[in-house]
Amino acid sequence: MNKLKFTAVLLSMALAVLLCSSAFAAVEVDKETKQCITCHLAKGMAPKMIEMWENSKHAENGVGCLSCHQAEKDDFDAFEHNGFTVGLYPTPKDCSQCHEKEVTEHTKSKHAYQFWLYAPADRAIFEPIVGTKQGCEACHNISNPWPDGSVGECDACHPKHSFSIEVAREPQTCGECHLGPDHPHIEIYNESKHGNIFAAEGDKWDLSYRSEDQKNIPIEAPVCTTCHMDAAGELKSTHNVSERLGWESQAPWSYRTVWFEEELGSWQDKNQRMQDVCANCHAPTFIKDHFLAYDLVNLQYNEMRREFLKWVKLYVEKGLIKPLKETFNDGKERPQSQLVINAGWYTTASHLMYNGWHHEGRRFRHGAAMGGADYVQWHGVWELQHDMQEMIAWGAEHGVEEAKKIYEADTPAKFFTYKLYDFPGGVYGISTKEPQAVNTAQQYIPDYWEKVKANVEQAYKKGFLTEVAWNRWMERYNNKAHYDGSKYGSHPLHAPYEERKDKELNLKDPNSPLSQAIKIGLPSPSPAEEKIK
Repeated sequence: MNKLKFTAVLLSMALAVLLCSSAFAAVEVDKETKQCITCHLAKGMAPKMIEMWENSKHAENGVGCLSCHQAEKDDFDAFEHNGFTVGLYPTPKDCSQCHEKEVTEHTKSKHAYQFWLYAPADRAIFEPIVGTKQGCEACHNISNPWPDGSVGECDACHPKHSFSIEVAREPQTCGECHLGPDHPHIEIYNESKHGNIFAAEGDKWDLSYRSEDQKNIPIEAPVCTTCHMDAAGELKSTHNVSERLGWESQAPWSYRTVWFEEELGSWQDKNQRMQDVCANCHAPTFIKDHFLAYDLVNLQYNEMRREFLKWVKLYVEKGLIKPLKETFNDGKERPQSQLVINAGWYTTASHLMYNGWHHEGRRFRHGAAMGGADYVQWHGVWELQHDMQEMIAWGAEHGVEEAKKIYEADTPAKFFTYKLYDFPGGVYGISTKEPQAVNTAQQYIPDYWEKVKANVEQAYKKGFLTEVAWNRWMERYNNKAHYDGSKYGSHPLHAPYEERKDKELNLKDPNSPLSQAIKIGLPSPSPAEEKIK
């Protein structure tokens, strides 16, 4: 080795020792960890990794490198490294040595049971697999099944080597996966009042608290973990994100969950847990109304889903859609009843069927759950309704008489081929705007409230609503004039608005602002008028 190289090596080793001493001077480390850090720093291998560890609770509590990376020689990821047998991939089984409760809870959650989503037919058939690996799997690795029998990746939420609980609580961490057209939870949260408060105040909050040690929620508005995981009042913390979910509202149909009911209890128990979280900030009536509205949104979605299924089955029967057939290694074909969900992906109707569930239908339901009004409406039910009308139009264009009859009808009732749910008043109380909307609907939906009442009552009798929800609905129904504001007469703003509207919007008056805007009468022709004859 020449002198220059030898000098460089000495300097790098001296620098490594200097850095090493500063890196873990504040914490006590075992000799093996000290050896790992010294070597990694000397070679310049991921020095930020060491810094992250140094500032972690692991370092503070003496959890060193081999605590997580030690392996047996026959472990699937074991290799010999500088005299140690180490594992490249610490799995939940490794984490469970110290965090058994958290790993057990996660393993029983829907987060852990997504491994089947890696290569389902709507990805592995319809798009190149490399896209699925870089796309779907990047998020669904939270349910990665490991050769050692464990499942998940703890660092999907807790970043490697710092394992920060503060980062895990940050809404954007959940938003790493819960975003986009099919489950835009971070966008919904940002739109909600909860997200507004976080945006204004969140940088002042210390999210590293231990929720079990808190008598009350220590922040002004919830982050994702507050509702789904953290301790709140008498409610204990959990890593089973399914513990507080009374609806399966991401699925093609909304249904009441029985997930691990032998341990987690009924859907009513799960529903109550979530309401117990809400009770830390909201009044009982507010909570009842919010959950009632969310229940009815899920039930309404199901009726719309029923229509999509009806049309797709009809188009399959008429030969307009040919579902794909898939033969497995055992020589058996996948039953057509499973394929009809997606119906082949190659027609407009099958595309609408899929997006009506996977995109618009989810946004409609999840927006209602999380207080994101724009996702309930414009990104949700509005688009869902368009999907359905396009589905019917597609059938009419292909000569299906049942579809043509609806497509060519001239009544607004044509837009409601499904049965309806509703509740009197606004989501959180009186809505003086409602009479106008309902009066319009009742022109083509006779006995509107009687029909709606019959549907809601049937849902209650069939066990989809709690008695509390049904009683709250009846309370509103029996006091419609109060909740829709009709008993209080016309609002004082209505009269001056009508006067101003007549002045601004009167097309018969050539001097009204609207008339002037429409009839500006520019003198020069458009380029198309000049060049295209």
